[in-house]
Amino acid sequence: MNGPLTGFLVIDKAEGMTSHAVVQFVRRQLQIRKIGHLGTLDPMATGVLPLAVGRATRLARFLMGGRKVYEGTIRLGLTTDTYDRLGQPTSEFRQPRLAPDRLRAAVESMVGELMQAPPPYSAKKIGGRRAYRLARQGLQVDIPPQRVRIHQFRFRQDAADTVDFEVHCSPGTYVRALAHELGQKLGCGAHLSRLRRLSSGKFSLSMACPLPQGRMPQDWTRFLLSMNSMLEDMPCIRVCAEDREAFAHGRTLGVGKVPLDHSGAPMIRVLSESGLLLGLAEMASYRHPDGPGEPGAARLLPKLVL
Repeated sequence: MNGPLTGFLVIDKAEGMTSHAVVQFVRRQLQIRKIGHLGTLDPMATGVLPLAVGRATRLARFLMGGRKVYEGTIRLGLTTDTYDRLGQPTSEFRQPRLAPDRLRAAVESMVGELMQAPPPYSAKKIGGRRAYRLARQGLQVDIPPQRVRIHQFRFRQDAADTVDFEVHCSPGTYVRALAHELGQKLGCGAHLSRLRRLSSGKFSLSMACPLPQGRMPQDWTRFLLSMNSMLEDMPCIRVCAEDREAFAHGRTLGVGKVPLDHSGAPMIRVLSESGLLLGLAEMASYRHPDGPGEPGAARLLPKLVL
């Protein structure tokens, strides 16, 4: 590829690796320093881990949201301090004996908007320190609940002590905490024994690059997603060569008549005449000289110049 590498790369993360370790691995393999992940995955979890490469790291905050989709397995009858199978047991195993209707009612009660307390062993900060560091020292960890949304929570139970599931949830949801809460609702305790992320916002497994035998595949560049392609839901405006130079120096652009459906957009993609993504801008001073329904004059205020 010509020029500095830039774009987004979805890694199918293997079990046992931290998200930070994946970033470090890809940095070494590609010999590129500027790489960051768009939201962490626990070491036990596998699946979609989006990475921003090169200048795309500056766009990461615009792609951090979006629905997350996971599938996995919950083990009933035992609780752990981390809420997953990697933690230390905090109860003795109790063989669950549940009527199907009781499990269904418990799962259905967890769909919708919830106040969820993150697990004590999490990366949340308390007084500037990571919660998991405090928990490892045996200190009390009290993390305020946060509002999350469970859009869908499907399950299948093929054995008395396991529940296979698929969950669609908002960013910030801890699936480990969902497993723990389900165990509390059922009165038998539970923990997460397997987790795989199928998608994260716009990023899905169909885009993912595997890491065979601990190396990047030779054809890894075919997995690199362009910055522009991942922002296509934002409206765009093409500018001439003169305005491109002005935008590159952070100057406000007067763009004359602009379609009305652009006027309410929080952010506009600014493209060159050839379609190259130059950056993002906000629209200001919008007015309707010819009445409602007519295009208006506007100015573009540069917010991010690539």
